[in-house]
Formats: sequence, C-alpha cells, structure tokens
Amino acid sequence: MSSLDLVKILLGSRCYYVPREQLIAQSGFFQALFRSGMRECHGEPVTLHGLTAEGLEAVLCHITGGSLKESPGDSECGFQVISIDAVEETECRSQEDEPMGGIQSMASGHTQALVEAASYLQVQGLLSLLQSSLSLDTCLDLLEVSHLHGQWDLASAALRFMATHYHSMLQRKDFQQSPEPLQNRVLEERLRGTPALMVLSQQGPDSWVLLRYHEGGGSWQVMTGELPQSMLRVQGYGATTLHNYLFVAGGRRENGQEISAVHSYNPNNGRWTQEPSMNQKRCNFRLVAAGGALYAVGGQSLSNVECYIPKHEEWTFVAPLPETLVEFSACESQGKIYVVGGYTPRGRNWNIFRYCPSSDEWTLFDVCQQHFRKQQMVSVEDTLFLVGGGVHDTRSGQCEDSLSIRSYNTRTKGWECLKVNTSKCGLGVSCTLYNDGIYMLSRDINPNTGGRRRVFLKYCVFSESLEYVRGPPSVGNNMQLCSMYLSH
Repeated sequence: MSSLDLVKILLGSRCYYVPREQLIAQSGFFQALFRSGMRECHGEPVTLHGLTAEGLEAVLCHITGGSLKESPGDSECGFQVISIDAVEETECRSQEDEPMGGIQSMASGHTQALVEAASYLQVQGLLSLLQSSLSLDTCLDLLEVSHLHGQWDLASAALRFMATHYHSMLQRKDFQQSPEPLQNRVLEERLRGTPALMVLSQQGPDSWVLLRYHEGGGSWQVMTGELPQSMLRVQGYGATTLHNYLFVAGGRRENGQEISAVHSYNPNNGRWTQEPSMNQKRCNFRLVAAGGALYAVGGQSLSNVECYIPKHEEWTFVAPLPETLVEFSACESQGKIYVVGGYTPRGRNWNIFRYCPSSDEWTLFDVCQQHFRKQQMVSVEDTLFLVGGGVHDTRSGQCEDSLSIRSYNTRTKGWECLKVNTSKCGLGVSCTLYNDGIYMLSRDINPNTGGRRRVFLKYCVFSESLEYVRGPPSVGNNMQLCSMYLSH
C-alpha cells in the first residue's frame, strides 16, 4: 500500500496510519476534510486535538475492522500505531482482543471517550452500532454522554431501552442513585405509546392468549409472547397493571392446589417473565397496584396481605385485613387501597376498609347501606366505581344481580347509582378503565353462553352513558380485561 493510500493521523505523542478509503467511507469528518482541498488531501499528516487515545483507537478499530499493531511497515494490519519518538522501531505487537472486543469493552468502561471520538469524527456506523448493542450496564452512561455530545438519536435509544427494561433498571444501584428527574423521565417514557384494550383469555385447557382489541373493525389481535406453562389450567388468579407491566399472580389449579407463582408481561418487548413468587399461596384474592408497589390482598379463607416492590424483588407481609373476607373487591384511589363488600365468617360485610401504605394501617372508613358481592372496582381520582356483582338492599330487602354501575366518592362518602342494565347479568364480569370509559366483558363466553351473560359494554364516565361494544371474543374463559400502552 503506497503512502498516498495511508493517512497519517497525529494525536498527542501517538501516530496512526489508516487506509484513506476506509476513513472516507465511514467518517463524515474525513469525507469533508479530503473534499476541502486542504493540504491534508496531499499526504500531509492530520493532527487531531481534544480526543483521548483510547477513544480514537476504538473508533479506528471500528473503521478498519482490524486490531492495533505498532508497526508502520506491516501492510497486512488494518492500521498501524507507533510512537512519534520511536518511528524507526519495526517490532510488531498484536493485541489479543477480537476486532470488536475493544469497542465492546470501551462502551462499558470508557463510554465518554468512545462517544466523544465517534461524534467528533462523525462515524455514524459506530453510533448506530452503540444503539443496537445497548445493555443494562451501558445504557445509563450512554444516555449521559450522548446528551453531552449532542447525539440525540443515541440518547433517545438509550432512554427507550431503559423504559423497556424499567423494572430491571429499578433494581440497579446506579439507576437508584441517578437524579430523580431522570428516573421520572424514564417512567414517563415507559407510559408513552398507544393505549390498547387487552384481554387475557383461556382458549382451551392448554391454551392461553393475550388479545388486543381493534376498535375500528371490532376485531382481536393475538399479541406476541408465549405464556409460561405454569400459568395453564389456573383459575381464581389475581391480575393488575403496574408501570405498564401486566402482572398475573396466584390462583388455583384444576386439582384444587393453590399456587403462589407470579408472572409479568412486558408489552414493550412482548415477553413474559417469571417474577418472585408470593410468600402465601392464594386464590380468589385481589391484586392491586398502589404507590409503585403490588399488594396481594386476602384470598380464600385468608386475611393476610403482602406487598411487592419491584426494585427490592421480594414479597413482604404488611398489615392484614381487619376481617377474613371472600367475594369482596378492592382497588386503589389517591394512593390508598379500598376494600368493599364480600362476606366475613359471620356473614355479610357492610364495611368499607381503607389501607394506607405509608402508615401500614387498615381503618374502618365507612359503612354501606347496601351489600355488594363479586363486584369489580376501578377508580378515577377520588371516585370508586363498582361494576356488576350482586347487590342486597337493607331498606327494601331485595337482591339483584343485574349489571349495575355505582359510584362512591371517597371525599364526600356519597353513593350514586349511575346505570342499571336489567337485561344483563352483573356476575362474572371483568372490567377496566380505557380511554374515557369503563369497559366490561363477560369472563366466560362460549357458543352456549346466553345473551344475558354475554356482556361487552362501555360506560362513558363523562357522558354517563352505557354503550354496546361490537366484536366481543367469540370464545374464551377466565378472561381478564386490562389496558396498556403499546410502544410505537
């Protein structure tokens, strides 16, 4: 290779010889330099300032696809590096690393030097490679240095990666010690995207699917991700969303065995993950998200409650329910957990219990004039919405199981009956908040399901109207509605 085919690069006391064609092909800096007509175009050395040797060498490794060798005479080397004070030395010393090994280690240990050199020399291929090779070990450093050097595409990619793996980030000390505004920004990114109505449905004895509803055509799309085998043939499980993960916990198998297993679904990458199991096997309980944590409340013949905080990766028992309850419901509102209805070992539960996570205390919050059982609950700010279930009125003595929607204001402690659909049964209904309404769906639908028990409705919170939604799943059992954000 002639001297005109090699470019001599000077950085401090080090000298590099690099093929001109490779520099032009991959470096915007050298493309512009050699088109400028400056003296460097005619074989003069190119002197660089402000970069570190480790950063420059990693970038040159990427450009040439070779390893460092300390001899200008070895033409087989991708490039050569020598000391200016020892130009005449010809001894060649190969590095043991693979061609990409230096860059990979640089990305984790010397990120700033690498991004600084790649930005200065405008090596877009390397910056793109860093985007595609993000990891839990490198993403935080890359986010910081890409902001520093104005590499906004790389910064956005690092932010999206951290949002995709949000719970894994929460468990890392470097992320826990990062500034609070950054942590909030990652969570905000996690909660961005297109809102989607989803249903977890058992299609057969050994087939579970997660479906997404398309409003335009009234159709359902099967989401990617294979459900774990340990979730098959399970009923009476608890489910909720936390930080845009869907958590499914506990339940009972066909043989009556209760389980404590917990799994989560991440819509950002379409993967199911096995999470730490609860301490207590439980079924027919309520799984509630509050204050960045999960709470497994009660269960069949249980009063204990346990809490899961993602960054700690373990379940811990907290204050138990004041009563052992069955057929009750629970939801979060303004950071507190409210429990309504059901039965105690002595009979109907007329009380509303409230749990405060910060004080770890349950209190008797109110007493109802109606008794509720097997209802579903969601909240909007300080208002609880009770959907379906069975209702017993103490004044009239009447019991009904029509599909009703009632609201309870936790500030005024006032009740209101919003809608009653006498043509539909309120038992065995799942519900979730989605956009501006509460969507309701029968838990079990098959060809033999009667019209009264085939429910797919929307209650519009602001207009207080009840609408039929077209296209319920044609078949499904043990179904659970939820809403999530899908990344663009």
